[in-house]
Amino acid sequence: MTLRAKPVVKGPGRSGWNSEDRKTFLTNLAFVLAIAVSILILIGYAGISWYNDHLGAAATVDGATISRDDLRQRTAIEDFRIKYTESRIRTLQAAGRLSEAAATSQLQFLAQRSQNLAGIALERLIDSSIQSKLATAAGIAVSDADIDAQVITEATIVEQRHVFTIEITPANDPATGKPGDAETAAAKTVAQAALAKIRAGSSWDDVAKTTSDAISAAQSGDLGWLPEESGYDKPFMTAVFAAAVDKPTDVIEGADGVFRIGRVSEVASATVDQTYSVRLDDAGIKPEAYREVVRADLVRTALGDKIVADLSKPSLQRRVAQIYMASAAPQPEGVKVRHILISPNHDPAGAAALAADNPAWTTAKESAQALYAQLLKDPTQFDELARTKSDEQSAITSGGKLPYYDRSSQIDTAFGVAIFAPGLKPGQLIAPFKSAFGWHVVQFMRPYGKGEADWIATVRTQLVGGADFAQMARDQGEGTEAAFGGDISWVAKGQLSDAKEGPIFATAVDGLSDVVSIPSDGVYLWKILGEEMRTPTKDQIATFESDGFNNWYAAKKAAVTITRDTVTTGATQ
Repeated sequence: MTLRAKPVVKGPGRSGWNSEDRKTFLTNLAFVLAIAVSILILIGYAGISWYNDHLGAAATVDGATISRDDLRQRTAIEDFRIKYTESRIRTLQAAGRLSEAAATSQLQFLAQRSQNLAGIALERLIDSSIQSKLATAAGIAVSDADIDAQVITEATIVEQRHVFTIEITPANDPATGKPGDAETAAAKTVAQAALAKIRAGSSWDDVAKTTSDAISAAQSGDLGWLPEESGYDKPFMTAVFAAAVDKPTDVIEGADGVFRIGRVSEVASATVDQTYSVRLDDAGIKPEAYREVVRADLVRTALGDKIVADLSKPSLQRRVAQIYMASAAPQPEGVKVRHILISPNHDPAGAAALAADNPAWTTAKESAQALYAQLLKDPTQFDELARTKSDEQSAITSGGKLPYYDRSSQIDTAFGVAIFAPGLKPGQLIAPFKSAFGWHVVQFMRPYGKGEADWIATVRTQLVGGADFAQMARDQGEGTEAAFGGDISWVAKGQLSDAKEGPIFATAVDGLSDVVSIPSDGVYLWKILGEEMRTPTKDQIATFESDGFNNWYAAKKAAVTITRDTVTTGATQ
C-alpha cells in the first residue's frame, strides 16, 4: 500500500495571510493612519503655535503671566501715543508755538523710543502689575470717573502762554559755596528794583537786557510758548499762568532760589481734540484696552503722590559725611595727583605765548615756591589753597584733583615728567616746576593700583585708627562736599537710592559704614554724625518730588521675581 500526503484544501472565500489583497489593505490602512497622524500633529502644532503666539508668556511677575497678546496690545497703544504726540508737535510747530529746533529735538526723542517700543511696553506692563498690588495694599483706587477725566485730558491741547522772564540769581558766599542770607537779600533787592522800573513805565526789553542774568536776557527774556507744566520753575509758572497779558508778575522766588519777574504777551487757550476717539478706533485700539492703560497711569500717579506725601512728613534723619571717589576706567599704570597752578598774569591760556623772560613768569614762580613752603609745613591746607589760589578754574570745585593719567595721556610734557617720576609715594609733595601753563605745586595722591575700592579701604583703615574724617574727605574725596569735610547734611529715607540709604541707615551713629561700590557711579564711605526726628527741608521735599517715588519703587521692584522673554520684545511689533 502506498502512503501519500493529503493535499491541503483552502476553504472557500478566505484569503491567505500573504495574499496581495491583504498587503494592499494594510498598506492603505497605514497610509491613512499616517495622514491622520500628520493632520493631528499639524493641528497640535498650530494649536501650540497659536497658544504661544497669543497666550504664551512674554513675562511673568511673581508667577503671574503677561501674555504676548497683552504685550501686542500695549505696544499698539504706546505706538498710538507716540504717533499722536508727533502730530501734536507738528501742529504746534505749524502754528508758530514751537521752534524748529525744539520740534526736531522732541521728534528725535520720540523716534528713539519707537526703536524699542516692545521693550518699553513690556516694562510698563510689568510695572503696572507690581504697582497695582502696591496701590491696593495702600488703599488706592481709581474710579471710572477718574479714567473718563484723564481720557479727556489726554485729548486736550493744554493752554500755552508766550512767556518772558527777568532773572536775578543770588551770588554764592565764598566761604560756603552757596548763597547766604546776605546774597539772597541782595538779589531780591535787585529784582524788586527792576520790577519798580517796569511799573514806572520803563521798557520791559530794556530792563530785561540790562538787569537779567538769564541766558535769555539778550532776547528780552523770551522763553517762547510754554504750558504750565513745562518743567520750568513751578512757583514762577504758577504766577505766570495767573497773570494778565502784558502785566508783569510780582517778584517770585523760585524753588531754585532764583528771583524772577514774568510777563505774558499772548495766550493760546486749551482745546479738546474731538477726533481723539476716532483716531483710537482707526489705530485698532479697543476702548476698554486703552482705559486699562489709563487706569494704570493714574494708579502710578496716585501711588507716587502718596509716597511723596509720606516722605515729606517728619521722620528720623541722619547727619552724614561721605568720602566719594568716582568710577574710573581701569588704568593699571595710571596715577592720580592734585595741583595748584600759578600762571603768569593769572592767565593759563596766554602763558605759552608769553616770553620766557617776562617778569610775570618770575612772579608766578615766587608765588608757587611760597605755596610749596607753606604746604611743607602744613599739607592739610592743600585743598583750601587749591580752591582759593589756583588759576585753574575747575580747582574751585575740584580742589585741584585731576583724573588718572598714564604715560599715554595727552598732557604737558613737563607735567608728565614730574608726576611719573619713579619712587613717588602717596601724599608726597613735588617741588614747583614750570609747564606751558604756568608753575605747578603738585601732590602725588596715589597710583591706580587695584582701583578706587581698594584705595578707599585703606582710607577706612586709617580712619578706624584715628585719622580725622573731615580732613580725609578734603584730601581724598572727589565730590563737591569734599570742600566741607564731606558733610552732605541731613539724609531722610527716600532721599537717596536704596544702594546708599541701606548702608547709611544700617551704620551706627558715630560709626563708619563699609566701603560701598555702586556700578557706573563710584565708591562711597560714610560716617554717621548724628540722628534725630526732623521735618524735611524745602530741598529735601524737592528731591522727594523728583526722585522719591523712583527710589522707593526701585527697591520694591527688585524684591519681585520677574522673568522676561527677550525674544518676544523683538517679535511682537
